[in-house]
Amino acid sequence: MEKTCVEDELTLTVTRLNSESKRRKICKSLEKYKADSAGILRSVQDHLDMLETDIEKKSREVETKENKLQVLSLKLGKVQKQIKAAEIESGDKEKELNLLRNQIKSEENHIEKQTDALEAKKREIKAAEIEAGDKRKELDLLRNQIKSEETTLIELKKSVQNTQRELELKKKELRTTSSVFVKHEQQPVAAEAEQAKRNPRGYVLNLVEGEIMDVHRKKESGLGELLLKNLVLFFEELAEIKRWDQSQLQLKATQVATLWKRLINIEAPRSSLEALAFLLFIVAYELKSLINEEETALLVTSVSNYKQGPKLFHSLGLKLKIPDYVIGLINNRHYIPAARLVSLFDLKDFSAQNLLMKAVIDLKRSALEKADNKDVGRLKAIVELAADYKLDIDISADLIAKLMFHKENPTPPELHCSVEAPSPSANGGSSGSRVGLQVPKRETKAFVNPSTNGRF
Repeated sequence: MEKTCVEDELTLTVTRLNSESKRRKICKSLEKYKADSAGILRSVQDHLDMLETDIEKKSREVETKENKLQVLSLKLGKVQKQIKAAEIESGDKEKELNLLRNQIKSEENHIEKQTDALEAKKREIKAAEIEAGDKRKELDLLRNQIKSEETTLIELKKSVQNTQRELELKKKELRTTSSVFVKHEQQPVAAEAEQAKRNPRGYVLNLVEGEIMDVHRKKESGLGELLLKNLVLFFEELAEIKRWDQSQLQLKATQVATLWKRLINIEAPRSSLEALAFLLFIVAYELKSLINEEETALLVTSVSNYKQGPKLFHSLGLKLKIPDYVIGLINNRHYIPAARLVSLFDLKDFSAQNLLMKAVIDLKRSALEKADNKDVGRLKAIVELAADYKLDIDISADLIAKLMFHKENPTPPELHCSVEAPSPSANGGSSGSRVGLQVPKRETKAFVNPSTNGRF
């Protein structure tokens, strides 16, 4: 037992010794490891310090980058907004572009149509130029004819002067023989006075009928001035007589008025006094339906400057307000009487020149188909009106030539030619002759009753 215990103790001792040696080795190893670990830890610590410094640097860089990123984010937001606005604006621009493309297409179509119309106009212009060339040739021929007639006109003037001297001699002879006829005519004159007192309308109507028939028979241009002055007085007196037998005289008065109307050039009356007498005849015998609105306007405008003019406006049922009447004439395309009223009453709201140009345009359209005497009368009225009131109008020579010298006109309008015979010039030479074609101007003086109350 004891041996066993000793052995156990020895074993324990040996074990202890072994354990101490091992422990020493382990301690040495641990100290070495500790020393190595301390070096490693120092190197690690140094590395960590470096890393911390680097991390701080990186953190500052990150903060800087974040700040820059925020700035860029703000800029990016603005840019995105600008892009959206640009996209919206681009959409609007695209819509406008589409509209412009459509407009361009429509304009191209319009230009094509205008080009076609222009080509057609060019063809018309070429045709008109050809026609104008022919008309120029005709005008040249007419000028040559006028030049060839100058000498004839000079001779005619001399002949007229001789005829005037003969007429003066005839007048003297008539004065010497008039006393003989007065004695034989006293009894018929008394009978006529009794008839005029009993039936004044019938007497005046017979007088007018006889004079108009005499004018037609002699193919004269109109009634005499002295007769017209007396007729004006007669018609004014008859208009005051309200009661009269229409059944007996109305038909005859209508026939006489119709003949007289044919004698007067409605578009441009030869004499404003005759136009006044005719209108007073219409009023006195109540024949307003015999002339239409245009004819009434044409005649009334030629007598508006007479003292009977305003009363005629009222008697013929025309409006007293001249501007309204002018507007009505313009609406009905009666440009010539409208222009005369505008010029006569100096109406500032209208342009007589523009109205006459419209009348010229209408005249061109009418004369394109076929020129007639009515167109010639309208041209004469336009020229006279422009001359009376010094209006500047443009009338083509072709139109004048066509209307004044057309073949279908058997009775061309009467033109007065003023001829001056050759007269010696200051240096002893001849100044030559001059022929001027002039349209006779219309009378513009107001009517005044003659001082002698003669009766026809």
